[in-house]
Amino acid sequence: MTRLFANTSPKKRKKLLFVCSEDWYFVSHRLALARAAQMRGWEIVIACRANEAAIDLREEGFRVIDLKIARGGLSPISSLRTIMNLWAIIRQERPDIVFNIAIQCVVLSSIATSLSGCRKTVNLITGLGSTFVATNLKSRWVRRAIGAILWIISKRKSVHVIVQNHDDAKLMKDFGFASSRLTVVLGSGVDITTFSPRRSAISGADDNAATGANDVLVVPERASGSSSRLTAIFVARMLWAKGVGDVVAAAKMLREKGRDYRFLLVGSADAFSADKVDLSKLQQWHDEGVVEWLGRRSDIVELLQQSDVALLPSYYREGVPKALLEAASCGLPLVACDVPGSREIVRNGSTGFLIPARNQEALAQAIETLMEDAHLRKIMGDNACQMVVDEHSDEKIVAKTMAI
Repeated sequence: MTRLFANTSPKKRKKLLFVCSEDWYFVSHRLALARAAQMRGWEIVIACRANEAAIDLREEGFRVIDLKIARGGLSPISSLRTIMNLWAIIRQERPDIVFNIAIQCVVLSSIATSLSGCRKTVNLITGLGSTFVATNLKSRWVRRAIGAILWIISKRKSVHVIVQNHDDAKLMKDFGFASSRLTVVLGSGVDITTFSPRRSAISGADDNAATGANDVLVVPERASGSSSRLTAIFVARMLWAKGVGDVVAAAKMLREKGRDYRFLLVGSADAFSADKVDLSKLQQWHDEGVVEWLGRRSDIVELLQQSDVALLPSYYREGVPKALLEAASCGLPLVACDVPGSREIVRNGSTGFLIPARNQEALAQAIETLMEDAHLRKIMGDNACQMVVDEHSDEKIVAKTMAI
């Protein structure tokens, strides 16, 4: 027995390489997964555009490599540079598994992993954005290119794909992925201890998150100093396809009807997207008092707890929108368009209202219905919160992903 142990070398620590476009996105959407893998003994390396959030990642013991990734889409020259950068990283790191996050990294890193001889890859498709719904010539060509690459990837038996909704699962099967290498994991997970409903002091509850199916939720109470006006909140990048223009149009319609609601737009203006809303337009809406554009904020929990309804009338092929999951976890009813991803969690008449895409009148009507009925807001908000506790908590999503 002594001789057996003497001749047994220590087990090599496995290495997991995450490929993600932005460090802040990784912190927001995949930090819980990285922590879980680290606790199980994996060495974690994250290749991403390293900015301020990379400091926090390194403090947690993760190694962060600054990835020179193309901005603003899949242009041939910038994409080739990114592929070569990834090829060099993979060759140097020699990870046991490469975990690619979002469609741009899935496409570019899959090419790099094929060139470098990496054996195992997990591709997480978090949605397909506006490219798969737009009808212009460029979008059609990009769809064809992405489809061709995904078809090639589907032939590699060492590649597994995770999608966040059943519409995307069907699309991946059409691209050639076998069911045995395709898994649906609904969303990125929510920290329900942080994103929780604000509870009324007279209810006898505290400010902790819902922790089980028997919790009784109450109507969120406004934080001290917050506006007394009923508030609708939109959390997303300021892109036209996310429906920001429809939110503004609905706000104007309701103001003309004499409804004194408050509308918050929370998110950054994406300077690298062709679909961006110009800063001048955002400032104009803000100055007119139609909406309040707050830009990118770090106090999302507090803003959600001061709001009454969450909006995301996006036309995108969403994955499962984390902004809506976080709002639901805070006990807000949801209003979204009936598109892939959003329809997974906005259960019409239960957790909120699904409306037709690009229908500003329907959006205004859904907002008004919820704003004018406190009892309905409470029922739908409770249902939304319980849905997150039951199906979309960090714990549940991480466990499903780690199993893969």
